[in-house]
Amino acid sequence: MFSRIIAFIMCAVSAFTAPLLPLFSEFELKKELAKGGYESPYIIRPLDEITVNGVAVEEYGVVIPGGEGDALYQNAAQTLCDELYKACGKKITVVENATEKAFMIEKTLADTDSFSLKVENGNIYIKGSLNTGISRGITAFADEVLLDSQGSFDFKDGYEFNKTFSDYITYEDFGAVGDGKTDDFEAVVKTHEHANANGLSVFASETATYYIGGADKTAYIMTDTDWSTARFIIDDTAVENRNAWIFNIAPSREAADITDKVSPLESDAKNIGTSLESESLVVLTDSNVKRYIRKGENQNSGSNQTDVIFVDENGNISQETPLIWDFDSVTSAAAYPVDSEILTVKGGRFTTLANNAASEYTYYSRGIRVRRSNTVIDGLYHDVKNEGKTGAPYSAFVSLSCCADVTVKNCTFTGHKKYSTIGSAGSSVAMGTYDIGAATAVNASFINCNQTNDITDIDYWGIAGTNYCKNLVYDGCALSRFDAHQGVLNATVKNSVLGHHGIKLIGSGTALVENTTVLSDSFIALRSDYGSTWNGELIIRNCKFYPTGISTHIIDAENSEDHDFGYTCYLPRRIEIDGLFVHRMGSSYLFTTVNSKHNSDSYNAQYPVVPPEEITVKNFSGLFSSKLRVSKNKAIFKVEIST
Repeated sequence: MFSRIIAFIMCAVSAFTAPLLPLFSEFELKKELAKGGYESPYIIRPLDEITVNGVAVEEYGVVIPGGEGDALYQNAAQTLCDELYKACGKKITVVENATEKAFMIEKTLADTDSFSLKVENGNIYIKGSLNTGISRGITAFADEVLLDSQGSFDFKDGYEFNKTFSDYITYEDFGAVGDGKTDDFEAVVKTHEHANANGLSVFASETATYYIGGADKTAYIMTDTDWSTARFIIDDTAVENRNAWIFNIAPSREAADITDKVSPLESDAKNIGTSLESESLVVLTDSNVKRYIRKGENQNSGSNQTDVIFVDENGNISQETPLIWDFDSVTSAAAYPVDSEILTVKGGRFTTLANNAASEYTYYSRGIRVRRSNTVIDGLYHDVKNEGKTGAPYSAFVSLSCCADVTVKNCTFTGHKKYSTIGSAGSSVAMGTYDIGAATAVNASFINCNQTNDITDIDYWGIAGTNYCKNLVYDGCALSRFDAHQGVLNATVKNSVLGHHGIKLIGSGTALVENTTVLSDSFIALRSDYGSTWNGELIIRNCKFYPTGISTHIIDAENSEDHDFGYTCYLPRRIEIDGLFVHRMGSSYLFTTVNSKHNSDSYNAQYPVVPPEEITVKNFSGLFSSKLRVSKNKAIFKVEIST
């Protein structure tokens, strides 16, 4: 009898505490986020396991020559640990004097261009050179072997990987010192000039620290570049030209002005009416029409109608990048030829010494500009130091513009400190300042990227901002924000964690959020300063929402219906939710009220917002309650939720 009573009590306690378990998981999550460098737990890795003669790799350690005193070997050990973790999610560490179950990084003095990895008697022996380093070879092995494998990879006795590097030059070849004090900017610029002219790759020394001063210069990258574990200090405290990018990843051919060749186009046009010299990204402008007429503290009179499309040699518009607008006239049209071969920029640990300038809208562009299509940026790390009481905002450290098919992966960024100034409406506003930016870019993907600071820390601005893009993707990212300012066509966020700025959208097409956690005041915010418009469908699958405020809504939308934004404003036409957990007690609303004055059918909206046509919800749950209503505003929302 006593045992039955105990069992009953245990069941009752379990039933009562089960809904509270997510509360405790939230505390653990917040602790992880506060550490910075938080990684999305949803990352999909190519390998389930790595073994050595069948023994799990996590039983192994890394041994380096001479203890931990040599930067070359320390860097190589860290690179090896990082690459194995990236491939399979298993962690190994540096150990001392191991003679078995070890990755042995061997001492090298040879000025060669070779790298080798050999498996003997259950150990893995790794050797590089002073010329090209060791980390560079480890990364090459990971890229060419581990990341190209699936399921599992076994290091068997007798296995060898050999790599010889050729056709490269270094910054030191053109006078770089790499001591972190001497200004190496001129040497960096000259190195890339020579590489571009002769089709050579550029290598940075793995143990160098290159100081980049404030001179009005830009290094143009047109060949593969491997910064490996080299450090770069970018000093923005005394800059000659804040608009001068440090690096510009440039296309092989300049843009062509085709304004006179393009006639007026309707949004359903399949061809621009003229042929091109090659496949190109075409940016169209009609300065007679204003779109995105912003409302609020940063109000403005709008921007020229702009669209970006992918066009083949015959002038055919890609179905993946259809026109958004009708162009009654084309006042400007530029064709940016697409480079067909992939250019890769790898590695590099960058530190920006912040500008400390007056807190005004004087944006700094002292980073990496990507203007070349088919570019991959892999493994870059960017940190920000020296942020003081004042500071001018940054447009981005990595910025994509007028390019297509660009992938930024395995990179770490930093959110910038938030500063305030007086906005266009005459009141104090926080200035947007970014580490990631994109404008007139299509098919841009950010894969397995994170940031150095806590993604929920509101003292730092949301890390990304974009305009006029199509087909933007976050996959496996842990960042403070996904944001489309002046419109995106098709946005995908999957396998990710978004912080305090969450997912902010304006645009059209399909917005897909899948296998993602959001920690913000709303799961999705349709930006009110641009009319809270999404002309298309919204799909949410297998996601979690941890609200940071007291609001009870999933989607934040606000439109007073008395302002002309330059277009008709739509709430998502079709909404599909299949799997959403909301970390909140009580009922939830899918939408905010949108316009509290619009509380009856007799309300006369000057610029009416178009409500959703269809809402389907399955597998919705919360703390203690799984009730979801459409909105408190029944005058705007006539549609019912179907299951």
